[in-house]
Amino acid sequence: MNTMMPQGTSVQQINECRQQAQQLMHQTQQGTQQYKQMMQQEQQNIQMLEQLLQRERQAVQYIQQSLQGHDQALRQCQQIIQTCNQIESQIGHQQTSMIHSYQPIHQQTQPSMINQMQHQMPSQPQYQMSNIQQQ
Repeated sequence: MNTMMPQGTSVQQINECRQQAQQLMHQTQQGTQQYKQMMQQEQQNIQMLEQLLQRERQAVQYIQQSLQGHDQALRQCQQIIQTCNQIESQIGHQQTSMIHSYQPIHQQTQPSMINQMQHQMPSQPQYQMSNIQQQ
């Protein structure tokens, strides 16, 4: 017999011990395979998450660029509004100064137009007898 075996150990006990060790080894190997599969799945999850994270970063960059474009458009609109307000203010000042310095158009033209019409229009209708007789 082997000197490593404790005294009083039978062959049957040794075989049972071997079988248990083989079962444990098989279960351990199965567990190892399961852990390896889980690890591979987690690594795939990490890769998918990294890809998703990259896409999200790209989306954030796109949104930032869009916001910058909108900010620029807002500034341009504000400049246009400010320019329109300035032009309107200048036109308003010009119109106010014109109103104070000139008489209204109808006051300037009405009397002169009436005078001109009075001189051009005869006081009585004038017909030529020759025209009436021919008709």
